[in-house]
Amino acid sequence: MPIATFDDISIHHRVYGREDAPPLLGIMGFGLDQRFWAAQIPAVTETHRFITFDNRGVGRSTGEPAFTIEDMAEDAIRLLDHLEIERTVLMGVSMGGAISQRLILDHPERFSALILGITWARPIEFMARQSALSRLIIAGGGADAMLEGALVRMFSPQFFEVGADVIDRMLQAFDLNGGEDIAPPEVLLAQLDAVDKHNTLAELGSISVPTLVVGGKMDMMVPYFAQEEIAAAIPGAKLATFETGHGLMVEEMQPFNDRLHAFLKGLV
Repeated sequence: MPIATFDDISIHHRVYGREDAPPLLGIMGFGLDQRFWAAQIPAVTETHRFITFDNRGVGRSTGEPAFTIEDMAEDAIRLLDHLEIERTVLMGVSMGGAISQRLILDHPERFSALILGITWARPIEFMARQSALSRLIIAGGGADAMLEGALVRMFSPQFFEVGADVIDRMLQAFDLNGGEDIAPPEVLLAQLDAVDKHNTLAELGSISVPTLVVGGKMDMMVPYFAQEEIAAAIPGAKLATFETGHGLMVEEMQPFNDRLHAFLKGLV
């Protein structure tokens, strides 16, 4: 189990693909660990070496909860330094997309291309109300209740009929009812604090690397218009639109992976 240990945190990470392939760093979203990149590993490793990791306090990574996106961004930089990776493609989804924005804005020399999925770049009232509701759910039912409730908003209603087995496997992966891999309430609350404060939209015009923005029309966690705003703000960014919602990487796995692979293939 590869662990990068620093003074205040340890970061559990994995590397997939050929050692001589160009690197791609993936940053996962709110409350999720790196296992949830599993469906993208084949698509990424056709062209790139895929580095995944657990954000602090999530999965097998340790450390005090991070209360800002900047804290989590600096954790990623420390991991890249530990792995001696000077420059990489950067991919972040949901909260991981917010972290990725902060990373490339603060360290533009470290990143050669950018993929932002189902994410946002400014405070959004709809998301603020969701955040407040999540705090109430955590207070009443703990992390298990919050994450199980999130699944209801993650997928389209139809997917609960045709993809129920996939959803059941996701719940098993979380190991609900006290599993050690589920992020504890204090970490989820800290991440909610970080999410609420994220605001980079006015800065995105400085990004100059090839950029792919991915959004789902039915997203009930991060509204689709947030992806349109990001794509409009980053010069030359391409916007890939999917018909489902926040769980599009699972619900539309093959179309998403095909679009991801096409973008990555164009970089090499």
